[in-house]
Amino acid sequence: MIAKTAEVNEAATRMTYSRIDLDADGATHFHDHGVAMTAGVYVAGIPLVDSAAPLSVTMLTLSRLEPGYTSDWHPAPRRQFVFVLSGAIEVTVTDRETRSFGPGSVVLVEDTVGAGHQTRALGSGECLFATVAF
Repeated sequence: MIAKTAEVNEAATRMTYSRIDLDADGATHFHDHGVAMTAGVYVAGIPLVDSAAPLSVTMLTLSRLEPGYTSDWHPAPRRQFVFVLSGAIEVTVTDRETRSFGPGSVVLVEDTVGAGHQTRALGSGECLFATVAF
C-alpha cells in the first residue's frame, strides 16, 4: 500500500497505455489512457516513488509467441493488462487500426465479446509477454 506524506508534492505525473474496447455496436477500437500518479512512501527510508492507485488483480500469466505467430479474429479471454517483455506484437482492431507494441508496452484488453482483435508477432525473435487479469 502506498502511504502519502504531508511533504508530498500532489502534482500528478502520468504514464500512458493503450486500451482495446468495444463500442455500442460491438466494434473494437484503440484508445490511449493516462494514469495519474502521485509521489508517496513506497518503502520507508527510500526516496518517494510515483505510483498510481492499486488495482486488485486475480491472475498473472506468462506467455510466449513464436516468430511468425498470427491469430485469427478473437475476443480477449478476460479483461486483462498485457505487458510486452521482449519482442514485439502487432494488434489490429475491427475499425482496422493497427498498432505495434514492443518491450515496455502496456495494453488494457477489454474486448471480451464480439469479433475482438487480431494479433501478430513481429520480427524474427519470439515475443514474451505477461497478462494480468482483474
